[in-house]
Amino acid sequence: MKSSNPQVEHRLATAFDDPLSAPQRAWLDSRVTTALDRGPTGLRRPRLRATRSLLLVAAMLIMTPLLFAAGAAIFSTEAPYGMGDADAYDAELAAARAVTPIPPGATWPPYLDQAEDRDATYGTGLGRSMVEINAYCLWLGYWYEAQDRRDAAAVAAAVVALNNTHGWETFTDPLTSDEGFRELAKKTIDAVDSGDADTVLSELERNCQGTWPPR
Repeated sequence: MKSSNPQVEHRLATAFDDPLSAPQRAWLDSRVTTALDRGPTGLRRPRLRATRSLLLVAAMLIMTPLLFAAGAAIFSTEAPYGMGDADAYDAELAAARAVTPIPPGATWPPYLDQAEDRDATYGTGLGRSMVEINAYCLWLGYWYEAQDRRDAAAVAAAVVALNNTHGWETFTDPLTSDEGFRELAKKTIDAVDSGDADTVLSELERNCQGTWPPR
């Protein structure tokens, strides 16, 4: 994929520098396959026509926190609820932060303060998803560290919080999370319930980099 915008090219190169984990690849493949199988329709909506690479970036715009800046520079996407400007994205971030619990002493990553690129467009719902996914990772890290130091009260609080994520829109909306993603989240929370620290650590290392460990 080639862009005439050097800033976009730099962001894409940076975003794709680290390999995707197996769950991320599976999730993206399923989204790409769905989009390609859907084919042309009579509806006029923002849609990607060209390449698998562009569809991957569109899918990342919906799910992958570390790649949101790269995805935001793509102005034609598969975002299921349409697009908004940086102000709309900022409003989503603020609204989601206000109602999404995080562990005691935790803070939101700086990239959830506001849109980095004020000229880009963002998928509607991306702000909420970014906040909810980061909160999920923060609670996983809190559980893992509490388990390691044998803090029963903190472990119990994290178990309750993580089971509550089952009801968050990012984890229930079929337009923004497919069955594979939901199964992965369920498997991880089942590991929390059973005290399986190795599975939780694997999820933290694969899919929560940038949020955990806290810096």
